[in-house]
Formats: sequence, C-alpha cells, structure tokens
Amino acid sequence: MKKAWNCQVASLSLSILTAGLVSCGTGSPLASQTKIYGGTKSKLGDWSTTVGLASYGRIFCTGTAIHPQLVITAAHCVQGTSNPSRLSVYVGDGVEGGQVEAQYLAVKVAFSPKYSRSPTGWNDTAYIVLEKPIDLPASAFIPALTDADEIAEVLQEGDASLIVGFGSRDDGGFGVKFETDVVITKVSDNEIFLGSNGKDSCQGDSGGPAFARLKNGDWRVYGVVSRGGACGTGGIYGRIDANICWVQEDSGIDLGLAEYCKNQEPEAPL
Repeated sequence: MKKAWNCQVASLSLSILTAGLVSCGTGSPLASQTKIYGGTKSKLGDWSTTVGLASYGRIFCTGTAIHPQLVITAAHCVQGTSNPSRLSVYVGDGVEGGQVEAQYLAVKVAFSPKYSRSPTGWNDTAYIVLEKPIDLPASAFIPALTDADEIAEVLQEGDASLIVGFGSRDDGGFGVKFETDVVITKVSDNEIFLGSNGKDSCQGDSGGPAFARLKNGDWRVYGVVSRGGACGTGGIYGRIDANICWVQEDSGIDLGLAEYCKNQEPEAPL
C-alpha cells in the first residue's frame, strides 16, 4: 500500500499526481519501491467504504467514506485541487491498472487548516463532499473512532490494526483493493505509526484507512495514510479524531458528533 511521500509529494498538484510520473527530486519517474507488502486481496464487497480517488479515469489515492456523502482522505492527495468537479470517487473492488469509471463526483474539497510539515504532526487530513450519496446500506459505514474508552482500548503500542487500499503491490500490480494487518509502533496526539517487517502501505494508498476492532467485535476507522519511507518499513497515519470536528463543521455534513465536538472546544478564558 502507500509510500514515501518523503519526496515533496505533499506539495504536488492533483494534475501532477494523476499524470502517473511522480519524481522524488531526481528528475526521473518514480523509482522507489511500489509494493503492498504482506497483503492479500480483499474479498469481493469487503471494506466497501474504502474508496478510490480518481481523476481522468484513474485511481491515484484512496479514501474512506464515513457518511454517504463524505469521504476522508489525505490533504496531500487533494492540495491544489482548484476544480472539485475534476475529482471523482470510485466505489468497488478495483480494476488492475487503476483505470476505473468513478460513480460519484466531488462538489467540495478541503484540507485541514492545520496541515503542515510540523515536527509535532502534519494533520494530513482532508474531506470530499459528494454530489450524491453513495449507494451503500447504512450498516456499511464504519464509525470514526472518537470515544475515549475505545481509543484507550485499541490505540496502544503493540495493538493490531488493518489497513486497506488500492495502491501499488509487491507483485507489481496496482488498482485492486488489498488489505493487510499491521501493528501500532508509536502513538502521538495526532498521528499513529503503523507497520514494519514487510507489512505496510505504498504509493496510491495515501488517504486510505486504518481500522481497529474493538473487543466487542465492532470496527472503527481511526487513521489516514500520510507518509513514510521505503514500502515495507512502516508508515505514518493521521488520526481522524484530531480533525473530525473541523470536518463536520466545515463540510456542513452532520456526523452525529455535536456533543463530542462541543466537549473538544477549549474553555473560554476567565
């Protein structure tokens, strides 16, 4: 799945990302590893809210629908998008090569105002509002992880997670939904470090989800693929809870988090 946006990709425009030739400071086409390590093809219909971001008919990033009309992805995937109508969302199991007919047009795209290359975390999170609702049952949409007790249960070093995406794989393929289990290696206030030892995300998985399963069997989505080094060595994921209140307010989409977000507001000074 994902990789190595350690080469200025975060500042590239959407048109460059979709051209299929991303350089890492060498002036040559992408030469770093293009693999999804340790992964397996998702069963047909699994993780249906893991979607592909497409432009000119080709998947270039991954995202997660957390509401029928709202997709969470990485800021670096959409930064520079001046015309949302050029961006569309694909829902399905993918096509080898990533050439797809995306079904849902974007009408609004925005990335976190806190997005920057800060040493304390990038806040590499964005949202896409869709023209029409995704045709999936309500039960398909996995809630974002916001509950403090649930966070304590599943976001600790050594805990298991699952990552999903359409990105490049170790067999040379791209564009089909794959998944792999990974282990949390570090936790900060707005980012999670995941994967190592050959299990990781790679190019094209940026913006895709990290899922955690609670003890009661329920799933939560908590991470957004941001960046990393060589594929297979582990990556860094933005925490959705660090920006979810901004997403709800700025998008105008009710995510049912009014009470949660109210409690997140800093107290007014005395």
